[in-house]
Amino acid sequence: MAVSRLRPAPRIEGADPTDPDVEALRASARIVARMEVADAVTEALNAYAGSLRDLQQASGLDPAFVSKLAGGKVNKQGATVASLAQIALAMNKSLKITIE
Repeated sequence: MAVSRLRPAPRIEGADPTDPDVEALRASARIVARMEVADAVTEALNAYAGSLRDLQQASGLDPAFVSKLAGGKVNKQGATVASLAQIALAMNKSLKITIE
């Protein structure tokens, strides 16, 4: 799995959260999150012995949603931790989230 690294901007006491640098950081974080989820879901799907239909039946998630996650094409909101946990549990795997 690819590891992306974001370097947070230095904290400035009293910084305005609408500052363009904060918005740029948020936009970058959304892109990195989408890429990380896509990589993780793709890797898990490649190792999964079943089909997307099997996964849908086990998880209750729409196969198109899982496919979009793997392709990094989910909507702006992205996946929830709960939906990722559903995928992991349906595959008989665990979900691990780390901040390094």
